[in-house]
Amino acid sequence: MYFLLEKKNGLGLVRRLTPQEQRLQPILAQVPSAEEIHGCIVQKKGKALCCTIQVPLQEETGDAQSRQRVPILGQGHTFAKFVFWIQTDGIWFVDYDGLLDKLMVRLERLNGEKTAEQMLYRLLQMLVENDIHTLDVIYKQLAALEEEIPKENARFFLQKMYTMKHSIYQMFRYYHQLTELADDLMEWDGDFLVKEEMDHFDRFITRTKRLADDMEIMREYAMEIWEIYQSQISIRQNDIMKVLTIVTTIFLPLSLLAGWYGMNFTYMPELSWKYGYPMVICLSIGIVAFSLFLFCRKKYW
Repeated sequence: MYFLLEKKNGLGLVRRLTPQEQRLQPILAQVPSAEEIHGCIVQKKGKALCCTIQVPLQEETGDAQSRQRVPILGQGHTFAKFVFWIQTDGIWFVDYDGLLDKLMVRLERLNGEKTAEQMLYRLLQMLVENDIHTLDVIYKQLAALEEEIPKENARFFLQKMYTMKHSIYQMFRYYHQLTELADDLMEWDGDFLVKEEMDHFDRFITRTKRLADDMEIMREYAMEIWEIYQSQISIRQNDIMKVLTIVTTIFLPLSLLAGWYGMNFTYMPELSWKYGYPMVICLSIGIVAFSLFLFCRKKYW
């Protein structure tokens, strides 16, 4: 789907291009393919400015009264992509995944009411307008992961943690790139965008920086959870080694006793003694009892 944002009487106007109009525009043949888009990047193309946008996909969960937007990175489809070219006669938009089409429906309602700069700002603002709720969902997911640490059946903790860390990193990278993109738009000396009308992009930059800072806090929280998990694993390993050490300490004198009387020398007096076998049994029981008593008294057990 292709769109054009142009000016009429100083105000912005969005319209969808017909197939015939698309064929008549040579600039559309220069648009990068979806496979060539790997982030939110601004590139100068002569007198034009090419901006590629890669938006982390989100899905709505919950009932109609409590909808939440949840990042689904690491779960198949990860990004939606679109491109816009800023030329002297207007801004050309190319949609790959249908996300831009939904945004343009909302933007078309502003036709004739806002300037082109304000409409471009509004479009970028739509990309992050509900992301504060996404941060809340990510925090709740991290808190749920933290609660799973003490449980013995936390089988999928590592997989969930990897997915969360990957999602947080991609979201942080996304907000940082949007900030850089808005900075480049404000600094660009083009004929279509008027610098005096670009001041409100400062609000967008402030918002994306704040979201990036919040996502950085989420990254630190995820690292804390990971360190807690590693500490829990170390504690469990220490408990296992403690049990094995106690068992080894108890049976070490018994092994010595068995080895001693397993030599079967001819002149060992216990070999012909009537009570030699019961004596070894009692001695073994006494060693075990004394070892357990000693461990309990020293609070090793």
